Amino acid sequence: MKTRFIYIIMLIASFVWSSCEKHNYAEGTQSPVTSVADLRALHKGTDVTVNSDDLNEAHQITGVVISDAEGGNIPSGIIILQNTWRNKTRGIVIASSTAGSYKSGDSLLVSIDGGVLKRINGSLQLTGLADAAIKKISSGNPTNIQAASSYSINLKPGDYESTLVQVKSAIVNPMPLPGGTLAGDKNIINGADSIVLHTEATATFADTELPASASFAGVLFLTQSASGTVVPQVWPRSAADITDQVAPVDPNGPGLGKFPVLITGFVNDAKGGDGNYEYFQFLATKDIDFEKTPMAVVTCTNAGGAAPYAGTAPGGGWATGGGRTYKFNLTTGKVSKGDFFYVGGKNKKINGPNSTDISASMWISALDYVNNDGDGFGTKSGGLLPNSGNAGGIAIFEGINVTETSVPVDAVFFGGTGKTTIFNEASNTGYRVPDNDHYSAVDAGTSASQPFFYQGGNLYVIPHQSPADLGMFVKLGGVFNTTTESWTTKRAHVFYLMTMTSAVSEIETGDVTQISN
Repeated sequence: MKTRFIYIIMLIASFVWSSCEKHNYAEGTQSPVTSVADLRALHKGTDVTVNSDDLNEAHQITGVVISDAEGGNIPSGIIILQNTWRNKTRGIVIASSTAGSYKSGDSLLVSIDGGVLKRINGSLQLTGLADAAIKKISSGNPTNIQAASSYSINLKPGDYESTLVQVKSAIVNPMPLPGGTLAGDKNIINGADSIVLHTEATATFADTELPASASFAGVLFLTQSASGTVVPQVWPRSAADITDQVAPVDPNGPGLGKFPVLITGFVNDAKGGDGNYEYFQFLATKDIDFEKTPMAVVTCTNAGGAAPYAGTAPGGGWATGGGRTYKFNLTTGKVSKGDFFYVGGKNKKINGPNSTDISASMWISALDYVNNDGDGFGTKSGGLLPNSGNAGGIAIFEGINVTETSVPVDAVFFGGTGKTTIFNEASNTGYRVPDNDHYSAVDAGTSASQPFFYQGGNLYVIPHQSPADLGMFVKLGGVFNTTTESWTTKRAHVFYLMTMTSAVSEIETGDVTQISN
């Protein structure tokens, strides 16, 4: 018992002594390597000398070279290094007299202590390093490309500066003519926003033909305009950075004319989940080869919280993108006069999951819109069209160069009658309408201009079907004369209740639009 008592006393004394002794609980070796993001964070707007004391004793960065001196589309004397740390991809421009000896895919270890971070012509650069501060570790490493919309880049350019980006399905504005080249500055539009594509005249691919639309990849530079404004620019490294190309349309080639396609039905509320089961039915009034005369289908949704332009009319109209509008490009396939054809979700079922497969019908475009953004604009979504609330819409355009001023060849709106998120009279923004059976850009009685939906007499709205989730096909039936290119009977809507075993013939007969000569 006595021995045990002595042991307890010694244990308490030991604890008291140890708690009075000073300890360094941060003992251990600090990593000599920091991230590019942490390095960039040292710059607060003025030149700063890099000091390891400001980086928890780190004095090196690593990354993969994303610049390509061989392509010639990069300022001389710089390397662009990119790395990803904790799911954050960032890049930095490094000034070096030996920049030309490094290739895209080279992994580098760079000693940064004593270098100076400064903005040069808009871009943040690490300058003042000796050649020996840069060491190549390996070659042929993969380079990570960030998919980004022009809206996202313009919103937060610093998040993408000096990294590899890809702006998918962007259109060139103004629309180029055949024979135009990449050289110079071109505006490419992705949604309602644009960004500059830059190709030096001395680049090895400068004479490559400029497409009308493509997915454009390259290094994101921040450049400075003459007025001092910072302008984001995508600089392709080679012609291989430009993919999914659509060639310019020959202005002397065939045009589609008035009402080449009519909207004749749609499914916005299939039985069960809607994701990738919404689709739209069209009727061709003439023979169309979409490879020669492409078109585009755009949907819109206008819930109060839908962004951009949440709570108000979309500033970019049909081309707004984001969670407001979504685009399908029709660039392949052929239809003949009198053919019904379809555009919509990838699943190609007549009435949601487990219903009849209608993939054998004439599908011109079917996108996985649940997982993929639209062709040029529109954010991936579990549903493109509303089942309740403010009106949604479907429009089809000649060509794929859809901008705020583009007027569809046909359009239809359905749903609620709330106006706030659809048309703004003060800013004159909203969705432009065609001159069809229900809408007109000019009031026939007063000759007043009314180019937007919910402006003047453009009030036609098909109501929401109620109750929801029954599996309705909305048939739009009227009579269109192809000789006069006019409606002899306006379209009226019929809610056709489908089953899981409905056949496609059920939605192509009965109360559907007819064409006459």
